[in-house]
Amino acid sequence: MINFDNVSKVYPDGTVAVDGLTLQAPTGKLTILIGPSGCGKTTSMRMINRLIEPSSGVISLDGTDTQSLNRVDLRRRIGYVIQNAGLFPHRTIVDNVAAMPRLLGTPKREARANAMELLERVGLNEKFANRYPWQLSGGQQQRVGVARALATDPPFLLMDEPFSAVDPIVRAQLQEEFLRLQREIGKTIVMVTHDIDEALKLGDQVAVLREGGHLAQVASPAHLLAHPADAFVADFVGTARGYRALGFVTADGTLGVDREPTVRVGDDAATATVGADGWALAVDESNIPQGWVQLGRLNGAQITESDINISGTVAKEFGNLRDMLNSALSSPSGRGVVVDERGVLVGTVSAEAIVAAIRTAKQEVLAS
Repeated sequence: MINFDNVSKVYPDGTVAVDGLTLQAPTGKLTILIGPSGCGKTTSMRMINRLIEPSSGVISLDGTDTQSLNRVDLRRRIGYVIQNAGLFPHRTIVDNVAAMPRLLGTPKREARANAMELLERVGLNEKFANRYPWQLSGGQQQRVGVARALATDPPFLLMDEPFSAVDPIVRAQLQEEFLRLQREIGKTIVMVTHDIDEALKLGDQVAVLREGGHLAQVASPAHLLAHPADAFVADFVGTARGYRALGFVTADGTLGVDREPTVRVGDDAATATVGADGWALAVDESNIPQGWVQLGRLNGAQITESDINISGTVAKEFGNLRDMLNSALSSPSGRGVVVDERGVLVGTVSAEAIVAAIRTAKQEVLAS
């Protein structure tokens, strides 16, 4: 556990960056610090490993006051991931990851072998090991940065906006990979982000700071959305909090999923089975959805890949209602596509059925 007990940071010119922060980051969980610019979130995180020294109060790691530890010893217990990875440009990827273990006396062969395992764990295979940072994409470099932070197996991990410097698609991929990794390693993590959607997606708990370094609220993402502490938190979480909250409501299998007619590339449009609205769902040989085809526009011709409308998304059978609703809203047919864990078609669900499920879930929340 990382514990802040009435911690403040006041600079010599009188600027108060953090004011009386009391907060716990539970063991094995991911705590997100978020808030407007100048709220002290980065300062708070950097006080944990004493890159910035607190002016008053106590920060402790599993009950040990960080001020009682030598800075070097302290930082050996804490992994640190920053924007743009901060890799050594003159070292190969495997040697970047092995750098800290080597400094701590781990034999070269052992350190490199462990580094190779970590690279695999963050989604980079052995072909990347002997490349240099400049030969990797931004997203790949961030994966290396995470692997390097984990190389000494620290119990604590600090992450300073680690995914902010990559494009949205890569960012989403990195977030999913990180969630998978955290399920495996269970580190005690404090992360700073300015992105509320990222905070809600990744955090076990989210701490919202207001200007001046005051803690406005700390709660689970679902509780934060449903019960903002005050107008500041409600405004910061955003007007879309109702839609965001659907991401924490599971479609538990009771949502009615309908059987959907399907077609494949090469089928004759004149004889293909079609829904009442003229749309049919295209699938591949493994029954994995590819998109929607409006058969009435093909005049009986064979279906080609260019005839498939790929604008719709898919939702997992036991996923959340937000993904279900998004699938229905993005679908040209108005029917959301539902798949199993392998991506194989289960069926479709109407927007009306999803809205009914949302109403039921809302009533259950209000009754609880």
